[in-house]
Parts: sequence; structure tokens; C-alpha cells
Amino acid sequence: MKSRPDLVQPQDLKYVRVDPDPEFDPIHNQAIIEKTIKDNQELVKSRNNTALEGAKERNNALAIYLRSINQGGKATNYEKFFGKKYLAYLRGKEIMEKIKGQMMIQGRNDAFFVIKPSERAKEKARSLMQSA
Repeated sequence: MKSRPDLVQPQDLKYVRVDPDPEFDPIHNQAIIEKTIKDNQELVKSRNNTALEGAKERNNALAIYLRSINQGGKATNYEKFFGKKYLAYLRGKEIMEKIKGQMMIQGRNDAFFVIKPSERAKEKARSLMQSA
């Protein structure tokens, strides 16, 4: 026999409260849910925009390097062209974007949800940034 999840089974009726919570307001509850979803979507959009800005910077640096080679530039080694510090800076940006990408998951209806990292994950991210 298949059961419906929206119905209470007869053997479980003894566990069901007959009187609802007097302070529960379904309209207020729905408003809180909608506000939380809206805030989360705004947070995801802002993080995506931040990630795109970082990608633009790396893409711009690559375009400058390729343009230099195309116009007969002498530095064909990208490490000499950019320098170690700037390459480390770009690599750190890339690592941060990967970490941020791992903190977001896509749910139903193409909604994104942000996973709040633990303190251990934050420490690991800091150590990765310092080693890069």
C-alpha cells in the first residue's frame, strides 16, 4: 500500500497535536521565507559579480601579454613579463574564486544557496592564500 506524505497514518494519530500553536502566523512565516530567499539571491549575485571582476582582471592581463607577443615583444616567458609577485596575486585570486565556488550549490528552480564555511575551512583558505 502506497501512503501519501501529506496524510497522517492512523497509527501515528496519537503523536499529532490537535491544537495548532496559537502564536503561529502562516502569513508571517511565508514573508520570512520569501525574504530569506531574496536575501540569499542578492548575496549570490554580489558574489558572482565579485568573481567576474577577478576573472576580468586575469583575462585582461592575459590579453596584454598576448598583444605584446603579437606586436613583437621581447618577453616570451610570461613569468618575466608579469613578475613573480603579480603572478602570485593572480593565482591567489583564482584560488579564492574556487573556494567561493565550492561554497555555493544550485538548488531547484536554478536557485543558488551559499554554504557558510566552518572555522576550519576558513583557516585552510587562509593557509592556502599565504602559501600562494
